Amino acid sequence: MSKMKAWIMDREDRAADRGSADAYYGRVPYPHIWLDNIGREVVYVSDMTDEEIQSYWDGHENEDDRKDWGL
Repeated sequence: MSKMKAWIMDREDRAADRGSADAYYGRVPYPHIWLDNIGREVVYVSDMTDEEIQSYWDGHENEDDRKDWGL
């Protein structure tokens, strides 16, 4: 998670965090939210609000760093 403690993040913040992580690691973007820190409690796009989906895409589009896989 980001520098913000997970227990004070709302669902929109968590969606943005997931979008940012997906972009950083080069994963295919698919809006979702982790309600915990390890991905066992997941909210999928069908259960997300429009604002949460937009937060995911904002996080994805604004992540300018990428994981160096050393390839």
